[in-house]
Amino acid sequence: MKKQSLQLLMLAGCLQFLLNPEAAGAAESAKYYETGEVVVTATLNRTPVSQIPAAVEVIGREEIVESGAKTVADLLTEAQSVSLEPASGRQSVARLRGLDGRHVLVLIDGMRLTSGFQDYVDLSEIPAGMIDRIEVVRGSGSALYGSDAVAGVVNIITRKPSDTFHAGLTLRGGESRHGDAATVLTEGWLSGRTGKFGYVVSGGYSNKDRYDRDESDLMTDGDDRILGSAQTSLTYDLSPSATLSFGFNYADTELEGYRTQTSGDFERTVDAERISAYAGVELATGAESSLHVRAWQSSYDWTSDMTAVVGGATTTTTLEQTSRQAEARWTGPIAGNHRITTGVEYRNEDRTDGELDHDSDNFGAFLQDEMLFGDRAGLVIGARYDTHSDFGSAASPKAALWYRVSDLLRLRASYGEGFRAPSLYELYTGSTYTKKKIVYANADLDAERSRSYEVGADLSWKDFSFGLTAFRNDMRDMIHEVFVGYVREGKNSIPSYELRNISEAMTRGIELTAALRLPYGFTVSDELSFIDTEDGSNGENLLYVPGVTNTLKLAYSDSQGGLRGNIRVVSAGRQWVEGYERADGYTLVHAYLSRQVSDVANLFIGVDNIFDVEPDVYGNIGGSGATGTCFYGGVAFNI
Repeated sequence: MKKQSLQLLMLAGCLQFLLNPEAAGAAESAKYYETGEVVVTATLNRTPVSQIPAAVEVIGREEIVESGAKTVADLLTEAQSVSLEPASGRQSVARLRGLDGRHVLVLIDGMRLTSGFQDYVDLSEIPAGMIDRIEVVRGSGSALYGSDAVAGVVNIITRKPSDTFHAGLTLRGGESRHGDAATVLTEGWLSGRTGKFGYVVSGGYSNKDRYDRDESDLMTDGDDRILGSAQTSLTYDLSPSATLSFGFNYADTELEGYRTQTSGDFERTVDAERISAYAGVELATGAESSLHVRAWQSSYDWTSDMTAVVGGATTTTTLEQTSRQAEARWTGPIAGNHRITTGVEYRNEDRTDGELDHDSDNFGAFLQDEMLFGDRAGLVIGARYDTHSDFGSAASPKAALWYRVSDLLRLRASYGEGFRAPSLYELYTGSTYTKKKIVYANADLDAERSRSYEVGADLSWKDFSFGLTAFRNDMRDMIHEVFVGYVREGKNSIPSYELRNISEAMTRGIELTAALRLPYGFTVSDELSFIDTEDGSNGENLLYVPGVTNTLKLAYSDSQGGLRGNIRVVSAGRQWVEGYERADGYTLVHAYLSRQVSDVANLFIGVDNIFDVEPDVYGNIGGSGATGTCFYGGVAFNI
């Protein structure tokens, strides 16, 4: 009790300091470096959002900072039509428009990340400190990106070299109101240019203590978590028309906690290392045309040790997966109003899961035509053809258009077909070593196929904007775990499943987005989604998909006084979970406040889950929905 009282006194003191102009002296507005409303993920080219016939959300650097997020998983909990999925191994996996994490393609700077444990990309292993912005394109992206982009694409765009020298350092600490989950975080970066050479170097370290809301058993609700990361982006101008680029991203995650399984209690430690490296060249082939060639490798090494609390025997599980990819892409205008983008791509994937080792190859070629009809309308048509070594070939066409009815109203519509190739995990390895559930692979799996439909309208009038989108995804041959019986291990019966193609599945919904700029520096915005799903194998809803999600945000900015802040209300409705039980919905309230106290220093504090809500279902993100009310604060320096 004394410790909690001290925390509240410290928080109150910080609030008084932040809100007192005389205490801070002269202050300037914070400096942020963003690209504005221009995105690259939707078309592979820098395109204004107003000319993209798709539902796009851009999470900029300013929003990243003022969300208090430590990882990409934290950020996406507040993105539209995103819900959390409980994945084995306590991974943080995000569903998009009702489809699971395997149907969402995750990129870093446009490069595909290899998957990890049980075939997921764990978003909690990607730190927020290295990110410049995140572009979320909802809807099928297979016409450009091939496999896995069925529900959409999440492109994590890291910091890029700046024309002049800039540097930053963030120091942060925090703890839950229950006296656990204490966190220390440090992030730093340098960016600049020397002659023809441009550079960005950044790194971070965070250490979060375990927490345990349910003390009825030994199992910890959240593990000790250490995340170290480093990122480098380098450019060199060979000539005015040719630029070389190099870079790498590194992240190492260490976990330690307790698990309770059918065979007893275990201490579990995990070491997960992710490394991505690339090299490329961009050549200007004309006044408005360019050739882009790039090669990269993304690798993931994962080791888990399970040590029995009684007896001390240790079982070690290992996973290594590597993806190597090369691409060449040309973009340029043809016949006046046509911008053509065409390219080829080769990818090799190798997965070693325990003693099982398999690899696959994929070759893809795509063509896209963006047509502009003055400033009133645009049409994008494209298609991609993929040949995969395990399941054969697939064609993925897409057509999308937008039409500006007036200066206030824009309409858009799109249709796309997509596919997801069965992964090496699903085809060959499965999870036969788990003590909770056995999942058998199936070498006869077919690729999943999808058809996606979308219509929408965007309205903008003075300080008010509004967006409406209706969508539907129809899936064929969806890969699903099918119960096949029990396996006896000693006195225990372990349920076992086989991965199979079920007949079909469907998700559909309506997305509403609104924002209004108010007087005195206030802005209010809302992102509301209604989603309905159906599992074609049994006629039931898909699991872990809330019927409604909503993020309401009230933000304040005083550029002259250097004061910024926001209150965010994040809600998720009822959802079906395993055993066909229906979990209740939840609402979390977060707050953030910062003040510029000098030309280079910014103080900030925040409170997540103010009302200490404990949701029935909150995925495995380990955020405030699991830990309860969390206080944090720190200082950020920017030069």
